[in-house]
Amino acid sequence: MNTLRIGLVSISDRASSGVYQDKGIPALEEWLTSALTTPFELETRLIPDEQAIIEQTLCELVDEMSCHLVLTTGGTGPA
Repeated sequence: MNTLRIGLVSISDRASSGVYQDKGIPALEEWLTSALTTPFELETRLIPDEQAIIEQTLCELVDEMSCHLVLTTGGTGPA
């Protein structure tokens, strides 16, 4: 069976600048570990909430890292 490559992207200005520790990526990793039986490997990114960086990161994970799935987390709700 092939190993899934999963991209995890946490989008947070404060966490990406070190103001506080990101909790999104560890939570997604824990959930995936309990939910999946298929072998997988993770590509993680912690980035600021800037549209150009988000676009670049998603393209990198899909086009260059060949992720089969990309999950994003972050934000404080609707603006």
